Amino acid sequence: MKKLLCLILSLVLLTACNGGSEEYRADLQSVADEMLENAAKAEEILDQYTTVWDHSIKSRGAIPIQEMSDLTGLDRDTIEEYFTINAAGNIPEDFSTNIHSLNAYYEGIGQIEEIKNASDAIKNKMAELNDPPLEYEKVYDEVLDMYNYSEEYVEMALNPTGSLQSFTEAKNELSSEIVSKYKRIEVIMPSE
Repeated sequence: MKKLLCLILSLVLLTACNGGSEEYRADLQSVADEMLENAAKAEEILDQYTTVWDHSIKSRGAIPIQEMSDLTGLDRDTIEEYFTINAAGNIPEDFSTNIHSLNAYYEGIGQIEEIKNASDAIKNKMAELNDPPLEYEKVYDEVLDMYNYSEEYVEMALNPTGSLQSFTEAKNELSSEIVSKYKRIEVIMPSE
């Protein structure tokens, strides 16, 4: 009877431990997926910033509203609502003003808030996962690195700064690091 009781207790403990590991694995994969998705949303914004920034510098003069509309894919009314329009009915070539106008647009339509909220949720999930089972320690370290890169990336969408060159270089480097970490996570994640 004692042997049977010990065997049942062992099976219960083993099942509980494996169930916890499987749940941890699912949560870890889920948070990595959420980071990748949030980074993709930020990337759309970052790509628009670099396009408008580059065009504003190269235009060497006021930009017609229709030209900005064609460049960004935003309709004329949206351009007129969010961008500074001079007395001649054009957008000044000031890249800083144009980037901030584009940022205001993304705030106005709720994309900045959506990215911030997702970032906060990811942060909370990362805090919950900070005590990984032994077999997930390496994966957790990779997910933590990915988290740091994705937070920097998201911050660039929230607050674009620097020169066009430094901004573009940082954007490209962080994007590459995020994708690289995600692929590494997929490779080293213990099997189900």
